[in-house]
Amino acid sequence: MKNIHSLLFVICAFLALASCQKKNAPLFRGDYSFKTSGSVTLDEINAEDEPASFTVSLPNEIGQLEISALDNGKDSVLVVMNTMGGEVVVTHAFCKDNNIFLRDFKKNTLLFTGDSLTLKNDLRVSAKGQMYEDNTLILNMTYEGEAETNERSFKIYGDGIRMAAIRN
Repeated sequence: MKNIHSLLFVICAFLALASCQKKNAPLFRGDYSFKTSGSVTLDEINAEDEPASFTVSLPNEIGQLEISALDNGKDSVLVVMNTMGGEVVVTHAFCKDNNIFLRDFKKNTLLFTGDSLTLKNDLRVSAKGQMYEDNTLILNMTYEGEAETNERSFKIYGDGIRMAAIRN
């Protein structure tokens, strides 16, 4: 009888450990539709007069997001963002509990159009997010970079950029 109880205990412990491994990366795996919005600040660099500073709303982006497991034994995932009418971004991420931490990546196009201001630049993007109700992923992103236009140089920074992704 002791052997049966010991065997049942070992089986239950094994099942409990196996179920614990599925709580991080698998929570995020899947296909999502997303929308991104926010704003960035453009600070003029090396201005002869008083440096100009602008806060500019980013154009809203929509697209598809896919998160795939890289290694079943770990909580690493591959993140593919495909912006409608725009670029595809591929990066890696690490999952812990209901949080995801994306490795920094570059966006190679970002267009602003205003009265006389059009910028095209590379940006460094960092992002971390949280899953809500196993269905909604909210990423908080930070953009940093530099750009030039009309012989003027600007530093770009924004940390209030949000991506809302809903599982398809």
